[in-house]
Order: sequence, then structure tokens, then C-alpha cells
Amino acid sequence: MSRQVDQSGNDVFSSFEGKVVLVLGAGATGASIVRWLTLNGATVVLADSRENLPGFGLLQKEFPEITVRPGPFSDKLFTGVDLVVSSPGVPLAALPLERLKNQEIPVVGDIEIFLRENINRFRAKVIAITGTNGKSTVTRMVEKILQSCGLDAVAVGNIGVPVLDVLTQILKGDRAPPDVFVIEISSFQIDTTYSFEFDAMAVLNISEDHLDRYPSFDAYAASKCRIYSGRGVRIVNRDDPMVYGAIPMLDSVVSFGLSRPNGHGEWGVDQVEGDLWLMCGEQKVCRSAELKVSGSHNVSNALAALALSSTVLVRREGLATGLLSYEGLNHRMQWVADVGGVRFYNDSKATNVGATLAAISGLSTPCVLILGGESKQQNFALLIEAVRENIRAVVLMGKDAPLIKHALRDAGAQIYDAPSMIDAVRLSAEMAKCGDVVLLSPGCASFDMFESYAHRGDMFVDAVRSLS
Repeated sequence: MSRQVDQSGNDVFSSFEGKVVLVLGAGATGASIVRWLTLNGATVVLADSRENLPGFGLLQKEFPEITVRPGPFSDKLFTGVDLVVSSPGVPLAALPLERLKNQEIPVVGDIEIFLRENINRFRAKVIAITGTNGKSTVTRMVEKILQSCGLDAVAVGNIGVPVLDVLTQILKGDRAPPDVFVIEISSFQIDTTYSFEFDAMAVLNISEDHLDRYPSFDAYAASKCRIYSGRGVRIVNRDDPMVYGAIPMLDSVVSFGLSRPNGHGEWGVDQVEGDLWLMCGEQKVCRSAELKVSGSHNVSNALAALALSSTVLVRREGLATGLLSYEGLNHRMQWVADVGGVRFYNDSKATNVGATLAAISGLSTPCVLILGGESKQQNFALLIEAVRENIRAVVLMGKDAPLIKHALRDAGAQIYDAPSMIDAVRLSAEMAKCGDVVLLSPGCASFDMFESYAHRGDMFVDAVRSLS
């Protein structure tokens, strides 16, 4: 928190009319911020550290009235502005935070602007979901559950739909305000948020990630747990000591976990007549076998989604129906094809070690694992035991393949290098035996070789289909 700048009393938030606002980052979130600010009368300067902005022509066409400044951030860039709004992809360490603090210029993100606008103008319910892994899955589960219960719920935020774009649609009359915003919020977005006016919030889990952006694992964990600063219902994972120990167990705390629920408001699992049931206290909700997504981590995700959804519902009759209609995300343990008796799964959304560990720990058959990319300074030795137990061979690709190979040197699996995705898939197919699984679960960011984790997953799918 010492690197953050916020003056909550600054009157710039009461009206953007005539204010000069510097927006940092020209990606999808940055564009959504520009749309909202220009619609509300601000004078906008859009800056991006990249010299050559992708889609620069489209930006200029959509926003001809704004000033666009590509290239490294200079001190002059921050002169004469009333507010700085930073996209999550921009490291706070790149900003002159002490100078901005001394000049009482707030630095916020799109979530902070949304929360203030929602309080003052829209008054929708807000559910916030963060964690190292499972955020998108739980966000979509909550959206499905609430929609099945008759509410207009919309999933926004880090999941790919900027929340300010939805506010822009509302203000333009293109849609009505939803009953509930279900926000997937990253640690980078939390770092530029201060209001935390949520009706319910959850940290699903915490494991190593983004150590290239935080000075330590503890700093990363502390960032995640700031989400509990608000006054809404705090949903906590009692199976994760980093989360469970983050806040005192007050009346506004509800827990979930893969154990029998003890209290009336706890969520968990229990064996009933030979079936494993998802439960709220003594109340059965659905059998785990009925879920369309597999693995104990998805049972945990489902319990979190049920706990979050129930906080804004008067009646719980539609909980199971909505949950059981959820079929999973693309690029998250997504079945691709069976080729020569080998099953291929795309888990490209596994961009950290914890996600890869969850994926391979849930396997019941031998696996050839494709790993690699930008490691973000994570500890891949955490995979050694799971690799030793479940993995026939590891195929490495990407910038940090040598670091990962060194970390896994004692894992007991054969390790191979591949220069491209198609080479990785072909080599994996050669290593796999009939009945095996080939799993792309990279544990790394994708930007060394691909545009995004989705692009990486699509390339994997194309390579697998070329085999058959």
C-alpha cells in the first residue's frame, strides 16, 4: 500500500466535467476508461509506454478529441493533470507516486471509478472475486446462478468485459442497469482501488504469481486481501491458510471448503448415502458428480460461487439449476481431441504454478505436460512431487524454459525442449502412450511467444487438430 496514491476527498470525483485526466495504458481497459471520461466531460490525455500502439488508428478514429502520447512516461506527462487513471497492465512502480501524492493528485483504476459511480448513480449490487486461480470460473458460475434465479447479472472486470464499458452502455441507453455486477478483480486492479463498496467479496486462494510486479509473496498476498477492507459479506476459503488467516472471524464472514460444514452458514461437502454432496450447513444443494466441470478444485470453486450468490438472493431455490448449467471456460482444462488413444487438454489459462499444480494433481492417468513461457520469477520446484507422481514427460517451450528445466531437474521425468507450439504438440504425441493425456498447462505468462493465453490455447488446438 505504500506505493499507492489516493486522496479520497479530492473533488475531482464529484464531476469529471472540465477536469484534465491522464489515462495510462491503451488496451481494452484504457479504452473503456477513455470512453467513460469523455462521455462525462473530461479532457483526456491517453499515454502508453509502447512507441507503436496496436490499434492506434482505431483509437484516434474513436477518440479524435483526445491527446495520445506513446513512449516512455516522462515527468512532464504528469504536469497539469487533476487525476491519473491507470490500467492494470501499468506497474505502479513506473509512476512518480511520491510527487503525485505531494501534489494531491489521486491515482486510481477503473474499478475505483466504477464503485464511486455505482454508489452515486446506479445502486446495483456488486460481488467481487479475486484469488490466484479460479477467478474466471467462479465469476461465470455466479453469473449463471444469479441469472437462473431471475436476476440480471453481468460478469465484468478482469474476465474481459471492462466494467466502465457497461456503465457507458447504460448512460447511452443501450441497456438497463443490471441487478448485480459480478466483478473479477485482479491484484493490479485492487492496488488502485480504495472504496471496496461490495455486497460480497472473496479471495479464492493465494499462491505464487506476479512476483515480477511485487517485491515479495507477502506483498502480493496483502494486495489480494485488501479486498476484505469493505463492509460486505466476506467469503473465505477455510482450506487456504493465507486466506483464512487474513481477517478476523466476524459475523460478516462466511467460509467454504472441501470439508463437512460445521455451522449453519458454512459451505462444504459431505458423503450422503454414498454420494458426495455440496452442502450449506445441513442443506443439500447438488451432488458433486452432477457438475459439468471436473476436479476437486472445481468443487471448491462451486462452493465459493454458491456462497457468493446466496448473499444477494432472498430465496435459494435456483442455486443448483444455475450452477449445474455451467459448462466451463475455454482454455481451462478444455478437452480438444482424442488422437490415437491419447486425450489432449487445453489449460492455457494456467498462467501460474498454482494453476498447473491443481491441473496435474487432479489427473488419474499418466500425462505428458507442456510447460513454459514467461515464468514471472515463480518457484517451479513446487511442481516436483506432482510431476514425479503423475507426469511421464515434460515438454518445455518459451523464454524461461531453461529456468524451469533446472527447477525440475530432480522430478524424475524426461524433459524435452520444443521451439514452437506445433513442435511441442508433435513431440508430446510421440512421448504419450495409448490412454495417456497430453496437457498444455504452461504455468507461465504467454507474452514471450503469443498475444495472450487465449492465442496460445488456440495455437495448441490448431496443432492438435493437425495431428489428426
